[in-house]
Amino acid sequence: MMIISLSLNPCMDKSLSIDKIDLDQPNRVTLSRKDVGGKGVNVARVVNTLGGKVNLTGFDFDGSPVQKAMEKEGVKSLLYPVPGEMRVNLKIREAGGRTVEINEKGAPLPESTLNEMENMLLEMCREGDYVALSGSLPNGAPKNMYARLTEKLKKKGCFAAVDCDGEALEIAIEKAPSLIKPNLPEFLALTGTRDASVPALMSLCKGYHEKGVGMICLSMGGEGALLSTKDAAFFCPAADVEVKGTQGAGDSLLGGLLCALSRGDAPGEALRFASAAANASVMRPGTLLCTREDTLSLLNCLHPVRL
Repeated sequence: MMIISLSLNPCMDKSLSIDKIDLDQPNRVTLSRKDVGGKGVNVARVVNTLGGKVNLTGFDFDGSPVQKAMEKEGVKSLLYPVPGEMRVNLKIREAGGRTVEINEKGAPLPESTLNEMENMLLEMCREGDYVALSGSLPNGAPKNMYARLTEKLKKKGCFAAVDCDGEALEIAIEKAPSLIKPNLPEFLALTGTRDASVPALMSLCKGYHEKGVGMICLSMGGEGALLSTKDAAFFCPAADVEVKGTQGAGDSLLGGLLCALSRGDAPGEALRFASAAANASVMRPGTLLCTREDTLSLLNCLHPVRL
């Protein structure tokens, strides 16, 4: 059984740390870091770090930056090369905790290239595999691409996990993914509500389960995370850790959850492991993700409750 992470729109994450953002004066950088990133890449990294069996697939660009990074980190990958430079996502983190994100759109990809990538993914997958469809769609991709992939993956007997937002998520839900993983703002935008109370969220989740969505993992930032299935719901409060960076916490949550589910963990225990990975991620600065050591050390600090 394999976890396959799809990365259709990878990026170069450039992270800058400054003391305070001043729009009218030069800002002095205290820390600068560049890493190959994007949700799909990060999910593959997390699964690999946590000991899961993973394969990253998706697009790569001139100079093979994704392939080189994955080889260096020991992450198995099968990538589709396309011409051009990879887009850059700039993240400026203020010492006080605020973060400004400036994300490039990336060069458009032709329909033929997108179709070839889709065929490559479907050929890789086997019955019982867990497939993460995460991140923004590339420039030129149809909004229903994740929905189309979800439908085809489920027909092959795969577990299809979708982590995106906006119209792409709304359309994908129509094909009843095995799992969706929005954060709280994304979920509220999806449902058109402002009520973020747990009873209201559970009611909304129930409505999506009735439409066929298998699981909903809702990341709630510093509050914790909620995992809902058609039979039960669990909430795991966040651990008391020093927050050094929040980028990639959601990817760590999804990667940890897929690791746990793929090895047969029950939903409550899977949420505990995923939450440990997410909390371990925020302990690290910039775009750095969780470590296995920190994740395992946090397990005893986390206690999901059944709702």
